[in-house]
Formats: sequence, structure tokens, C-alpha cells
Amino acid sequence: MDKIKVKNIFAAINNKSFLDSLLAILDPESANFWGTEGTVKYLKSKGFAAQSVVLGFDFDGRLKSISREIFARILADRSKKSHLEELRKQGPTLSRATTGSDPVFTEPIDLVTVDLYAPDKNNFPESMDIGGQALIRAAIKNYKNVALAFDKESIGALVDHLKTNQGSTLLRFRKNQAKKASRFIAERCKLEADLF
Repeated sequence: MDKIKVKNIFAAINNKSFLDSLLAILDPESANFWGTEGTVKYLKSKGFAAQSVVLGFDFDGRLKSISREIFARILADRSKKSHLEELRKQGPTLSRATTGSDPVFTEPIDLVTVDLYAPDKNNFPESMDIGGQALIRAAIKNYKNVALAFDKESIGALVDHLKTNQGSTLLRFRKNQAKKASRFIAERCKLEADLF
């Protein structure tokens, strides 16, 4: 599938202003957001509908953005009928994060926007960003079906691409963003290894 219209978006952004250029080109009536609590609050303040996927800060905050339902929607292959059927059967099981019936929750995610918080050398490895890296890696793995933005530069590239393509992403763009994200994750892993 070469062209994918962006309407279902996962966002977990530490520096919320990174989202402003993207929000400026999205229609609040058709964009559906899911994300972490702080990002959801920011999106709502900008007039967008958004739902938190954070069910609690389990294990003293170590587990908050890891959700089977969200990862299933990021990793679903749109070209496989069985994947789409599985999403439809799964439905909205995040009962504490969603309200009522949410038919959109059975659709794949079109875009993942994540920026990682910096590790604190004085509190490492406790300060590692686990969920953000996992979300980026899931989007990299499924670049044929999901667009990805992971820092200010890649969000800027995404905005330019969406403007040029009437709100859709093309396969070559998704692949290029995934390649950049792979390098970014490799650099982050090197940085973290050096902090031990």
C-alpha cells in the first residue's frame, strides 16, 4: 500500500511544541489521537480529540506507554486481511482509557509521533526511555503501513510531506523516516551504553 491517509495517530511527546506544526495542518474533526497523559492533555488544549493509553504508572512509573492494543494497531499489516480482522475482533479493550464504544480503535495506527526524554547520567539506567523506544521500533518494523516522526527534524519532514500529499504518506517517505529512526535508536543505544 503506497499511499496512506493519516487519521489515526499515536503521540507521546516530551517537548509538546514539536507537535504544533503538525497540529496546524490536521483537521480536528478527522484526526483521532491516542497517547500518553501529558500529550493527550496538550492535544485537547489545542482542540483535538485524544484518549490516554496510560492505565497507571505501574512499577513506580516504569510501565506507562506499553499497551498491547496500541502495539497491535501499530504492527498490523494492512495488506493482510487476517490482521485487520484480528483488530476488529480485539475491539476497544482499554476500558479504563476509553469511554464507551470506539469503532476507530479497531483500525490500524497511521502515524506514530514520539520523542524520547534524555537519559539522566546521575540516575541511569532508571532514566531510560523504554516505552518510547519500543514505539519507535514497532513503527520501524511496520514502515510499510505506519509513518513515523521521532524528533523536531523528522516532524518537520512529516509536515512538509503531508502538505505535499494532501494529508497522506507515501511508502518511500515512510521507509526513509524508518531508516533515519533506526540510526537514531542505534545512537541512543550507544549513548546509553556509555552511561554505564
